[in-house]
Amino acid sequence: MRTRFLSLVAFGAILFPLSVRSQTDTALKLTTSNPRAVAEFRAGVSDLQNISFESAASHFKAAIDADPNFGLARVLFASTDGTLTPAQLTTEVNRGVEDATSHGNTNELVLALAYREAALNHPEPMKVFFRTASQLMPSDRLAGFMAAGGIFATTLPAMQEFVTRYPDYPVGYNSLAYLSWFGGDRAAALAAAKRQVELNPNAPNPHDTYAEILQWNGNFAEATSHYKQAASLSPRFPEAYAGLAEVEALQGQYDQARAYLNEAIANAWTPSQKLNYMRQIAGTYALQGSGAALATQLDAIATEAKAQHNPQVAATAYAQLAAVQANAGNASAAHQSLAIAKAASADVPWAVYYYGAMSHAMLKHWSPAAQELASLKARADADASVSNNMVAAAEAFQLTQQGKAPDALRILMAVDTTNPLVMNRIAEAHAALGHTAEAAAWNNRVISSYALNLADFTMVNSRRRARLAITGAPRP
Repeated sequence: MRTRFLSLVAFGAILFPLSVRSQTDTALKLTTSNPRAVAEFRAGVSDLQNISFESAASHFKAAIDADPNFGLARVLFASTDGTLTPAQLTTEVNRGVEDATSHGNTNELVLALAYREAALNHPEPMKVFFRTASQLMPSDRLAGFMAAGGIFATTLPAMQEFVTRYPDYPVGYNSLAYLSWFGGDRAAALAAAKRQVELNPNAPNPHDTYAEILQWNGNFAEATSHYKQAASLSPRFPEAYAGLAEVEALQGQYDQARAYLNEAIANAWTPSQKLNYMRQIAGTYALQGSGAALATQLDAIATEAKAQHNPQVAATAYAQLAAVQANAGNASAAHQSLAIAKAASADVPWAVYYYGAMSHAMLKHWSPAAQELASLKARADADASVSNNMVAAAEAFQLTQQGKAPDALRILMAVDTTNPLVMNRIAEAHAALGHTAEAAAWNNRVISSYALNLADFTMVNSRRRARLAITGAPRP
């Protein structure tokens, strides 16, 4: 589920070929004459609309291996692969559009343009091209689904309208389930996810989606059943094992959670996916409060990231290790890990400054803590992708530790107060002021949510701290 996008061709450059080669096909007719390319492409589209992206990418890759001039297949490969660098992604989708222009028909070209803009994160032109494709191919439900906003860039009313038009098309219910949940309608979310399973029972993602909504609703036994069904179906779906790990971790069964994540690693499609599951194993140790095992796992993540030539993940892992060491009171080790983190990547990830600020604050080294916080704020001023929640959390932690909890609360209440990290920091500030009931209420909000991302280091640590503040126990 990756949507990375770049700049697009001006509309004037595409209107001419569309007008010259206008057609009204109601289904996608492929121009490639290579039978293997056709078969692999069709298999990829089937996996795409079943939201099995890694398997889809493998089929699209096979299609362009069979016919290197198959432009639409190339764009879809680049869109679903998930391992390409931004530069490689841009090169591939642009070449795909060029090949679709030279060798494809109008419908292939319009779809290639649409998926390119989706891959380069240009939602508005993406919608224009998908609407055009849907008009050219009114019987193509996938084009209609994407025209309605697709998986990532739609609204609840748009998806409700789409599902009304295509009540037997499963993937619409996938988006409807999540949009309904985030819109606050749990019953509608569960019903939509269940309907997707009923319409498409033999694909893994519908079961995984239903399991996740069930998990979020606290129905752990049912969630486990559907995660297991997702894991048993084809194509292989390692995310189901990650879902099983979340359910086990939420119930304090950390060894079983790690066993499932090792299954996810064994079934991973790509090295980067394996690395993400290693990060989730770290999350189980963080949630459990097992500092020594967590430090070992973070070191393993950094080693694997370096082997995969991913210096930013390595740098972040070393910075997280510094925070673990600082929390244990090991100042010299924390300082060393921070130095390694900053040297690991030529472009230091902003998260390194966050964990640097936290590490120094835990050690009560206020001057370097302030310097790290200043670096984090400077990065936030220059980079819109830096989380304001993380900036506020780092500053609030320092203020609370310095006896300035009212100032911390003022900063925290100005950001996203539904974020687990922010909520935990609010609770800590209230606790510092002696507001026991308020602190407990905020911490209860953290642990009452079952939407757990074990790869989110701040989320799992916030959940652990909130649990300890309420129960004083190491397990939920």
